[in-house]
Amino acid sequence: MKNDDLPAREAAVLGQKYAYATASLILGLLSFVNLAGMEKAAVAIVFGALALGSQPPALMERRAWAKTGIALGSGLIVLVPALIYFVIGVDGLRQVVEALSRLGAAK
Repeated sequence: MKNDDLPAREAAVLGQKYAYATASLILGLLSFVNLAGMEKAAVAIVFGALALGSQPPALMERRAWAKTGIALGSGLIVLVPALIYFVIGVDGLRQVVEALSRLGAAK
């Protein structure tokens, strides 16, 4: 690798980190649109972790975006099971699973 390629490589890595931070924030917000969309929350956490992995000094403004995406994704992953447990309860969840199994057996 030549020395003159180093600034271009650093710029490309920084652009990738910006993209990861932006994707983390957007997916963290979109995961609350559909509360059953926990896969979006998990991907937001992964992208946030990738954006925060190695910290170039110029990434300071987007670090907050990545941290917010991680917080939103983690919050949803904790919130949905808590809502299911406290609102529906174990007996209600058992009834839902039994009803779904009866629907599957009816075919």
